[in-house]
Amino acid sequence: MSEPRSIAVIDVGATNAKLVHFDPELRVLSERAFPVRRRAGPPYLHLEPEAIVEAARAGLAAFDAERPVDAIIPATHGSALALLDRAGRLALPVMSYLAEIPDDVAAAYTAVAPPFSEVFAPTNPGALTLARQLLWQESHWPADFARAETALPYAQYFAWRLSGVAASEVSALGAQTHLWAPLEGGFSSLARDRGWDRLFAPLRGAAERLGPARMTGLRGRAEVLVGVHDSNANFHRYAAAAPDPPALLSTGTWIIAFEPGVAMSALDGARDQVANVTVAGRPIASARFMGGQEYAALAGPEPPQPSLEAIAGLVGRGVMALPSFSRSGGPFPLTAGRGRVVGGAPRTAQESASLAALYTALMTAEMLAMPGASGPLVVDGPFARNDAYLATLAALLPHRPVLSSGESRGAAAGAAALALREVPPPRLQPVTPAEIAGLESYRARWRAAIG
Repeated sequence: MSEPRSIAVIDVGATNAKLVHFDPELRVLSERAFPVRRRAGPPYLHLEPEAIVEAARAGLAAFDAERPVDAIIPATHGSALALLDRAGRLALPVMSYLAEIPDDVAAAYTAVAPPFSEVFAPTNPGALTLARQLLWQESHWPADFARAETALPYAQYFAWRLSGVAASEVSALGAQTHLWAPLEGGFSSLARDRGWDRLFAPLRGAAERLGPARMTGLRGRAEVLVGVHDSNANFHRYAAAAPDPPALLSTGTWIIAFEPGVAMSALDGARDQVANVTVAGRPIASARFMGGQEYAALAGPEPPQPSLEAIAGLVGRGVMALPSFSRSGGPFPLTAGRGRVVGGAPRTAQESASLAALYTALMTAEMLAMPGASGPLVVDGPFARNDAYLATLAALLPHRPVLSSGESRGAAAGAAALALREVPPPRLQPVTPAEIAGLESYRARWRAAIG
């Protein structure tokens, strides 16, 4: 089959969703953004995926009018799933990972959680861990849960809504859900013991075609692919274009590292080092922290661009942001929610943004301190356009070449690459390390202040 004339990616994040239109060279033709809607309940804080489906349908029709759309790929975060009853309706609403887990569920889950050595992921805060969501739904709404006959990871829910074909996919199941055992390549002991594995639709490859979208009036083939976990799609963008892919920093709300050279046995769950599972089903060492969220907490609303001059001033005065400004401590255990600024305060809005860039670069460098982590590092996503962050990070990693990606939609481009036989090489730019006087001694004092 020939390469698609154009590709549409439904990219659903935690707070916003996008429909991105690509040509076969992975150039963005057009884009539509729409909010992710949540409802407080009952029964719990949940998502409203139907609004995304309707927005996607409208956008697909518009894109197809511009250039025939031959492939459609959903890509979403890994902390939502859909439970369908026999009629194909939602048996329970799709839970938002921002939902607050009740104390009794948290305690019950602690008693049954699979070991890190099996799933290579700690139990995440709130409702981020899918297995904990399922335990809550099963124990608090047993009658509704009993009606569920099919479980779909979130990306595959959108694929099903468009194509009518139900499937599951390994990068979604392996995204720290506690439902998948990466080394074994199958469902976890917890999923099997509770019978949840039997709920999931059959496993299919992320690039498999489920069938045409159930829409009329389209000029293109509009084939719906199974879809993929968003951060793994981001890694696929680089893995598909090179036989020896570099390490990747996928940035956004989370900053997630993919380190091909790190062994699973080297991972430290207490430092939020985890496994992801590639679209090929292979485990890959990763580490993460909520870098985008923490940056926003420090920089404030509508921040200006940070500058290296302002960072140098903060370093010289000893102004420090100490972790963590989110529910995840990342590389520093037990610091979640304890973030604070010491040694003075930023004096201007630009200094606030520059402190955010400095802090995020320091946290990223700490996150990357894993045995075996080496070689070129590609930064993709919003932080690839933050020059002060990039140059500071490169200065903190003197033995690793840092490159920035020139693609503005890395995760979506990686999802679109699933539809291609020949994946074009990414556009990468080497980063020149910043020269900041006293940065290493500042870093040592920063580490000591964290304790």
